[in-house]
Amino acid sequence: MIKLRFGDNFISLETNKLTPSKELLENVKRSHKYHQIVTSIESLGIIEPIIVYYDKENDATKILDGHLRIEALKDLGIEKAPCILSSIDDAFTPNKQVNHINVVEEHRMIIKSLAKVSIEKLSAALGMSVESIRDKANVMNGIDPSVISKLSDKPIPKATFDVLRKMKPIRQIEAVGTMINFDNYSKKFAMSILDATPASMIVFKGKNVSYKRDIKKTIFRLEQEMATTSEDTKKLQNEYGSDMLKFVIIQSYITKLLGNTKVLHWFLENESDYLNELKRISSINSLDDKNLSESSP
Repeated sequence: MIKLRFGDNFISLETNKLTPSKELLENVKRSHKYHQIVTSIESLGIIEPIIVYYDKENDATKILDGHLRIEALKDLGIEKAPCILSSIDDAFTPNKQVNHINVVEEHRMIIKSLAKVSIEKLSAALGMSVESIRDKANVMNGIDPSVISKLSDKPIPKATFDVLRKMKPIRQIEAVGTMINFDNYSKKFAMSILDATPASMIVFKGKNVSYKRDIKKTIFRLEQEMATTSEDTKKLQNEYGSDMLKFVIIQSYITKLLGNTKVLHWFLENESDYLNELKRISSINSLDDKNLSESSP
């Protein structure tokens, strides 16, 4: 049975009675991120509750996640904050669950938001300039819908879309297929593909635009990107070997623990959910084993 580590209800706590669990940088309040938090709270209020833990030994309520939000609330004169109480003193778990959105997801969120609120209000809520929001809203202009779909979960920078936009739809699809195969979404790699693109597959702007390609420059750029990809592949292979060695050592220790009757009984009585995971780990044959992905949280 999986145990809940957080309460399922919000509790309202006074901001001046919450104890930080880490020191903030001296100039953190000058940062763009802090400014965004302040403007967002001013416009919409707290969206993400503060994660706290009650320390019985010191009779203090510690902030596990949300230090900047608490500081912003104090600066805005807001005395209480919505909080979620954690049953363990662990800041890693809530932060581990953060999913950072990519350019495509950000674009979709901006478009949906602009359908309901004005760009000025969205600008105030996000702490971003109107020009920046407009730029994010238009970033997919000229990009084939199937390309957008394929890149919706990929770590692709905005600059790469600027390169793809110079290609016709069919070439965009081919280019993205190459990027996915090499797991390389950088602007440099996209430029290499653009340089190798036939003139008939290029989108020209203007009537008298001459398209000239420096073959040597193109080959050199492709060689650089291929060399980088080769180095990354070797690095992954080395890391895999090192990880496999560590895994074998850990697995051997776990198997030895499970062979101890006293330890086994303790897990059965106190942490049966952990016991199931340990048994699963002990049965894994390699890092590619299906059981490994099933045991991941």
